[in-house]
Amino acid sequence: MTTTDPDGGLPPAVVPDQSAVLVLGTAEWDAEIATNQHYVVRELAQEHQTYFVESLGLRRIRIDARDLRRMASRLRRAVRSRSPAGAYRPVPDRATVISPLVVPFHRRPTRLVNRLLLERAVAPWLASTGPRVLWTFTPTTYGVERYADLTVYHCVDLLHAFPGVDAVAVGAGEAVLARRADVAIATSDVVAEHLRRVGFSEIRTLPNVAEVDLFAAASRPTAQRRPAALFAGNLSPHKLDVPLLRALANALRGRGELLLAGPLAAGGGGFERELVELEELGARYLGVLTVDQLAEVAGTCTVGLIPYALNDYTVGVSPLKCYEYLAAGLRVISTPVPDVLRAAAGSSVIDVRESGPAFVRRVVETIEPDGDAEIAVRIGQARDHGWRPRGEVLRGLLADRLGSYRAPTTGGPRG
Repeated sequence: MTTTDPDGGLPPAVVPDQSAVLVLGTAEWDAEIATNQHYVVRELAQEHQTYFVESLGLRRIRIDARDLRRMASRLRRAVRSRSPAGAYRPVPDRATVISPLVVPFHRRPTRLVNRLLLERAVAPWLASTGPRVLWTFTPTTYGVERYADLTVYHCVDLLHAFPGVDAVAVGAGEAVLARRADVAIATSDVVAEHLRRVGFSEIRTLPNVAEVDLFAAASRPTAQRRPAALFAGNLSPHKLDVPLLRALANALRGRGELLLAGPLAAGGGGFERELVELEELGARYLGVLTVDQLAEVAGTCTVGLIPYALNDYTVGVSPLKCYEYLAAGLRVISTPVPDVLRAAAGSSVIDVRESGPAFVRRVVETIEPDGDAEIAVRIGQARDHGWRPRGEVLRGLLADRLGSYRAPTTGGPRG
């Protein structure tokens, strides 16, 4: 409970653990692959009451079976106030998942309706008496930052460059947040530069990290590994260099395996046709794995692949899989994604090659298992890039910002 200074001065400071954090996500809580937003909720919920709002739908809806199933599932959860089933990850004790029922179109005709629907959905956060924090992964906020004492924009991708996303809505939202956010977090130097151009005044660059403890625990010694190159992530023709994967599948025949794991991405077109071609060339699709299953598979392979095409979207990507691979003891071989180049500059265990023959040749040269000492070095290099130290950084950021918080004398908007 907060009280007012009897002498008529400022209200007293409120301890940070009374705060309520609203996280606006860009995915469902039970999405098949965990991303920054899922881990941030887990880490913040260790000390703060945290509300995770599932995606408001930045990507344009397509009338196909996958999107229809997603919309039906969202409608059921919103109407029945049901939490996700938890097939891929549990909901932390201090976290609540909110499935808002909004119109997935973010232009003028729907803005008022969506604002009212979102405010209704986040009523528990609005009712909190301690400091309110908005931690948003989407620039489409419908003004809820007006009710926050601290606003953080966590930008993990160049959202406006991804196919199917409403770039106009993203641009408009980022322009507003540039004026209203207290701090922006960028996951790569390219993303940070984009935020500077938009007009954000305070930017912290925090490259992606991974569940390194989990992957390190599942890592196997040399004797239990087989020659296999693994790519784990969203399988999208916009993100992956498909011709490179075809060449790699051909080159590995009789020498090792090319393994693919992850969902066939909904954004940027499907991957069904490309997957059939790769399987005909000898690649093996493992389906969608939980993070525990992926760690078990990675721990028996030899090479971790980041075979990204370079385009307007991927130049801003900070692949957390780089550190998943290292923690599993894998050699990492990547195309020259800027953030991987940055990581490789200070590391002897990340190999960057131009897409084409040089990349393929390097994978073939290193596909056989090497020694336990080399595996241990890679695991050691990953240790500082895990969610345990990152969680301390994020909670520290809130503690620093909320340490001087003063309770408002009136309710309503605080911005």
